[in-house]
Amino acid sequence: MNMMTAEAQQDVRIKDPNIFNHLDLSITAGTTGVGFDLAAPIGDYVKLRTGFSAMPRFDMSTTYGIQVGDDATKSKSKFETIATRLEPTLGKKVEPKVDAIRQFTMWNWNVMVDVYPFKQNKHWRFTGGFYLGPSQVAEAYNTTESMPTLMAVNLYNATYDKLHGVPAKELKNVQIIDLGDDLKGYMTDGEMLKIMQQKFDKYGRMGVRMGTYSRDILDEQGNVVHKEGEKYLLEPDEDCMVKANMHVNRFKPYAGFGYEGRLIKGDDRYHVSFDCGLMFWGGTPELKTHDGTDLIHDVRDVPGRIGSNVRFIEKFKAFPVLNIRLTRKLF
Repeated sequence: MNMMTAEAQQDVRIKDPNIFNHLDLSITAGTTGVGFDLAAPIGDYVKLRTGFSAMPRFDMSTTYGIQVGDDATKSKSKFETIATRLEPTLGKKVEPKVDAIRQFTMWNWNVMVDVYPFKQNKHWRFTGGFYLGPSQVAEAYNTTESMPTLMAVNLYNATYDKLHGVPAKELKNVQIIDLGDDLKGYMTDGEMLKIMQQKFDKYGRMGVRMGTYSRDILDEQGNVVHKEGEKYLLEPDEDCMVKANMHVNRFKPYAGFGYEGRLIKGDDRYHVSFDCGLMFWGGTPELKTHDGTDLIHDVRDVPGRIGSNVRFIEKFKAFPVLNIRLTRKLF
């Protein structure tokens, strides 16, 4: 009886000898970044692997244009006039553009299942699985050198807000600069402020030119804060920064294929392989600025290089994956 049991157990091992009986460690590099993974067989034709990858941080430059008012054709002359008056106050040159940096921030854990469908050829495989990571995969923000210009934009808009819509009889109570109670009476000049108000109303608000609203934008109460067709000027935040982040689904399915072979002839410990496939983002990505506006879904006709980037991103519902893997069998 014991002999029959032992023979049966041995027979099972012979029929299915390739379940988690070795472990591979791989170093990966490609469009998903650099990383590593661990893999083990779960039969003669299937392998399970899991790992981590991250995109290296490298800078890509872009430029945003500054616009004054809604009419881009009149913006240049308006900006030159305003910049001339603001530069002595700031002590810095006010540029008509903002230089920005773009970076990938994507990193993911992944779980993959490799299937080798050809009995006589274990080089080719089909792969399915998923990537899991933060929803933010890229970001853009202005350079330090552009902060004086953005500070000028905020200073101009703050003055505009103080004067815009104020009745003439109340202008004398407006304080452009608060010098304290001792000098308050000396700074009251309603006629001067009325002239300033007219100038600011003629110029309009200032910001980074970002196109036109493609739909009505509502606040949390459902009120329309920006109408479809209205010009969209992105104004700096309270830190004098302009920023945008790209978001996709945290869970990203993957489907693809690959090829692998020995790295060194006659040595089965080292392999090299290639993966090609698609990481599905779950629809069109969101590209949100720091004020919450989605440049892909909320805005149209975004100008310049940033517009080209927006239109490029809008077309892709999935991310192309092309990776190389160097593998060492641990045991």
